[in-house]
Amino acid sequence: MGVTRKNQYDSYTLAYKVHAVKMTQKKGVKAVDVAASLGIHPVMLYRWRQEFKEGRLSENKHMRQKTNPPERRPEDAQALKAAERRIKELERRLSAKEEEVIILKKAKRFFSDQRKSDTRS
Repeated sequence: MGVTRKNQYDSYTLAYKVHAVKMTQKKGVKAVDVAASLGIHPVMLYRWRQEFKEGRLSENKHMRQKTNPPERRPEDAQALKAAERRIKELERRLSAKEEEVIILKKAKRFFSDQRKSDTRS
């Protein structure tokens, strides 16, 4: 049987990632060549470039202020309340069905025991 072992991955600093991305932004420089010169996989560099483009990877990442969550619209609140009511109704119906199943199991056992005792006499 094989042995599972944890892979050790290199972790790169934010400054290193930003530097690598900026190297690819120079005219005439290919990202594949930059990745090869840095000894990293090109896909990793492409991911860093995408994160940089989206603003998730920047030198001022820790300085950026958190944006406020979007305000909820009244329709969203109404839909949420309707969903909660529906969930409560379904939970109530499920509980009733579970009780029915318990009763039917008891009845099955009762009649099964009755049939066994009737055949002995």
